[in-house]
Amino acid sequence: MNYKRLMSRVSLACLTIVLMERLDPLTAKAEAVRPLYAGGTDWVRLTINRPGGYILEATSVLGDVDVELYDTTGQRFARGKKLGNETIFFNVPSGAEGVFRVRYSMPICVNPLGACNVNINLYPQ
Repeated sequence: MNYKRLMSRVSLACLTIVLMERLDPLTAKAEAVRPLYAGGTDWVRLTINRPGGYILEATSVLGDVDVELYDTTGQRFARGKKLGNETIFFNVPSGAEGVFRVRYSMPICVNPLGACNVNINLYPQ
């Protein structure tokens, strides 16, 4: 296979992925999440633009992360406080779409080099 043919196939594959994403965009997204020291807390916003079931996962390799999910009106919607990583299953009813806020905290961080990284992911069910 020559170089031009390979590049045309790669370009076609990339174009296909971009077009598929435009036809069915992600239903939710999160902002960048800052690392935390032990005892620290911070907020992140999630934009949810479709009703339905979702899974919120908060993970940290070197610490314990706790999360609280607040709906568009500012009321606490769900909470996870188990030791280690958190997984919250929740439903967004029709008409309740919008910007949700997640408060995440780090009760324990055992990173000798500083703050513990936190990953927050949102998946549709």
